[in-house]
Amino acid sequence: MLRKFVVLAALSLAVAGWTTAAKPNASPTVTIMTQNMDDGTDQTYIIAALTGAIPDFDVPTAVDLTFAELQASNFQGRAALMAAQIAERKPELVALQEAALWRFQPAVGPEVVLYDNIDLLVSALRAAGVPYDVVAVNRLTDLAAPGGQIGGALRFTDRNAVLVRSDLRPPRFHLSNVHARTFDAALPFAGFTITAGWISVDVHRGNQRFRFVTTHLESPIPGEGRDASIAVQMAQAQELIHALRNLTIPVVICGDFNSDALHRGFVDDTPTVDLFEPAGYTETWSATTHPSGDPDGRTWPFFLEDQFPPSPFFVPFSPVERIDLFFSKGMQAISSDLVVAPAPPDPTAPPFGSDHAGVIAVFQP
Repeated sequence: MLRKFVVLAALSLAVAGWTTAAKPNASPTVTIMTQNMDDGTDQTYIIAALTGAIPDFDVPTAVDLTFAELQASNFQGRAALMAAQIAERKPELVALQEAALWRFQPAVGPEVVLYDNIDLLVSALRAAGVPYDVVAVNRLTDLAAPGGQIGGALRFTDRNAVLVRSDLRPPRFHLSNVHARTFDAALPFAGFTITAGWISVDVHRGNQRFRFVTTHLESPIPGEGRDASIAVQMAQAQELIHALRNLTIPVVICGDFNSDALHRGFVDDTPTVDLFEPAGYTETWSATTHPSGDPDGRTWPFFLEDQFPPSPFFVPFSPVERIDLFFSKGMQAISSDLVVAPAPPDPTAPPFGSDHAGVIAVFQP
């Protein structure tokens, strides 16, 4: 599945105001969830136009078709489905990938926000009675292109984010040392430079402290570019491992690694997932029990492409890979499980809140 080959333009950081140190306390557990939200498109049309994969298929036509994908994707409904699952489990921290911001620039007049995945999810969580605050946002992409028939340009900003449950305040919970970074390792693609990044934060839970990290690594490209894209993905993982090597506190890393821990020969079967164990990390799923009883923890894909004319737009699928992962060092992983957000049957809408399952894990600092 081709995912998000676009250009880094900006990096922003929003930090909530937890500045009071936590009082020494008993060491309770901490629950963390990671969720790829789904951008609403895999940029298939744009990639085809940029690479010339389809003769006489131009960028404006690709933008028009991408706009149609977004309209069919039902961002608000999907955010509500994911929010219901988060509200039921109430993790302290939520890591988000593909927390897209889509905007439209008409030929005349101001820019309009079409879909803001972060705002939609935060609003849905508030409506569900379990509010969360945004701790950090990592802006990885800002790309605009004109359409042929839509009357303006479509602008896409790809983002990762970290949320914290709003009721957690000192002395119970304290966050510090928040950073958002961009990997040095990047992939040249169709005249652009494709980048990825990571967010880190020190979590003080009772009298314990650990480093929490979330990332979204480069996706393998099918065909001639596969080896180069995998090399970039591995370099990003090595860069992350190197950056954390001298820490003397426990570490939890989570996110969409685009590397299949099951190694079953599908598109994301890469060596990257195997770089963490030699560095002292344990893959959480393999080391824990799962309340649902799922032995494999396959997280992707729950549906194929958001819109693919002709109808049906949303093609249901059964997950084949475990690419949404947790790794830990110096932390006792107690349990982990999938978080799946199914939707009511509707042939014109996505069958799940995202094409990825979320993963939730409980740790003892």
